[in-house]
Amino acid sequence: MNKITFLVLHLGYGGIPTSTINTANALSQKYNVEIISIYNLKNNQTNLIAKKVEVRYLYNGEPNREELYNYLKHFKLFKTFKEALKSIKILYLKKHLMIKEIKNNNSKIIVGTESFISKLLSIYKNKDTIAIAIEHRYHNNDSKYLNILKNKYLNIDYLFTLTKDMQKDYERIITNPNIIIIPKEEVLKTKENNLISISRLHPGKKVGDLVDIFTKTKKTKQFFIIGDGEEYHNIEEKINNLKLNKKVKLLGYQNQESIHKYLNESKILVMASKTEGLPMVILEALSLKLPCIAYDIPGLKDLIIDGENGFLIKENDQKTFARKIDLLLTDKKLYAYMQNKAYQKALEYTAVEVIKKWDEVIKKYLKEEQDEK
Repeated sequence: MNKITFLVLHLGYGGIPTSTINTANALSQKYNVEIISIYNLKNNQTNLIAKKVEVRYLYNGEPNREELYNYLKHFKLFKTFKEALKSIKILYLKKHLMIKEIKNNNSKIIVGTESFISKLLSIYKNKDTIAIAIEHRYHNNDSKYLNILKNKYLNIDYLFTLTKDMQKDYERIITNPNIIIIPKEEVLKTKENNLISISRLHPGKKVGDLVDIFTKTKKTKQFFIIGDGEEYHNIEEKINNLKLNKKVKLLGYQNQESIHKYLNESKILVMASKTEGLPMVILEALSLKLPCIAYDIPGLKDLIIDGENGFLIKENDQKTFARKIDLLLTDKKLYAYMQNKAYQKALEYTAVEVIKKWDEVIKKYLKEEQDEK
């Protein structure tokens, strides 16, 4: 069948679901496209999916990590045991339902959006299927991850990487970044000196470090932290211990509308991750004319041009990080310059530009169905 299928873990908020939805929507203007999600999350972004894109779920539920953690934390042993059994079942279904889908899917092109999905796609795809793997993260010299790319992707026809840094390290590569949808709403001209961070609250994101950096700034008013994850309670405890409850707002999960609201109320997006691919949150911030400040790690140089639309800081140099925040919040001319550069950078990642790379691959294997639509 002349169809393109995207395989995803879920359609909740996050860089991979957002970029998959944006790409599927753009491709659906010319091709038959479907998204197959393993989990059906309560908090999702399905309202952003174009009507032309078909969506299917393999498991009508979601992981139970939070329930398992809470029962374990409160020493409710019977309920912990029960949730543990449920977790094992979900993990089993996660793998085997995906294998079954790959074997039975008759789309001409199938796209894996997570490394574990792409690994299964390489093993179980039909011989006539064109397999594309999208790598959303940088390997960061992780030997286990590098081994997957080298030895487990043998039947992957195309490997799409998001940044030039990643392209240097792999063979059979096409650099094809995420798509950003430029918001139609007008960017607020007058903003408070607020900072914002949007990420999964995972140790590798080092959001706790951003709280420490906030305490070192002199010109900031509030710090919005959007996201959820295993570090939530640790960050909450840090905020309480530092008595920052009125200034640092730990907002948890937010939908896209709320995220744009908080971005529009902020002046700078900050990030302290140890590793990233091509983060959608940076692209979203740039599209709303927010300069970005982050640690200088692989993957970010494609988006943040130091001194142009933000600053890249030597990793763990919190003093310099805080100093650059204060500089941007006090130098109005510099801030206005970086706002303009931020928006210009976002324009490089619109659907028109990115889909050109997809077309190069797709046209080799699919008949265009634009006339039929």
